[in-house]
Amino acid sequence: MDKFITESSLLKRAALNRKSLLALGIAAAMGLTACNRPDGQMSDSAAADAPKESASLGAAIDDTAITAKVKQRLGSDSRTDKADIAVETNNGVVTLTGSAPSADAKSAAEELARNVAEVQGIDNQIAAPSALDDMSARAEKAADSAGAAVTDSMITTKVKASFAADEEVKATAIKVETDEGVVTLQGQVASDAARDRAVSLAKSIDGVKSVHDDALQVASAT
Repeated sequence: MDKFITESSLLKRAALNRKSLLALGIAAAMGLTACNRPDGQMSDSAAADAPKESASLGAAIDDTAITAKVKQRLGSDSRTDKADIAVETNNGVVTLTGSAPSADAKSAAEELARNVAEVQGIDNQIAAPSALDDMSARAEKAADSAGAAVTDSMITTKVKASFAADEEVKATAIKVETDEGVVTLQGQVASDAARDRAVSLAKSIDGVKSVHDDALQVASAT
């Protein structure tokens, strides 16, 4: 007989997995750094304080060309083509406003704008979830997946235990697999009654969404 893992130990393992994944996500977020600033460009604070109008007609013409280049880059890059970003340039300082779906997209927009040769600085005012929010959401999703896997293991364990305790099916060789609450039974049973009983037992376990028994065969009489 299989040595069954207790439900409490599985729950503890799920909790530890969730905590570990969330901690890794937060640690990764804390390790993120800002976009690299090319030599010669002004600091972010200086760019934010820079005048929001071109100093001359010539500067305005140059600024229009810079804006066009930045927009072209944003629209052609897969990281930013879905973002709603407005671009304004004054005296070579590019101001980015609007919204982006993630912190990565916001950083990518700044990176693309900085790499335009004529840009003197970037004032990045794009609204986006923080890097910590992004990483926490990813970690939470991974933790949920880990929790689902443990729940499937618990269901499999409970189904096997119910088979082992039942007089009608305990002597049969039934393989049990669970995927997102869907139980699959494989192997052979001695009779149609044993097959029906095995399916009924599996369906009675909490968390079971459905039972697939196509691969559970009744042994041929000799």
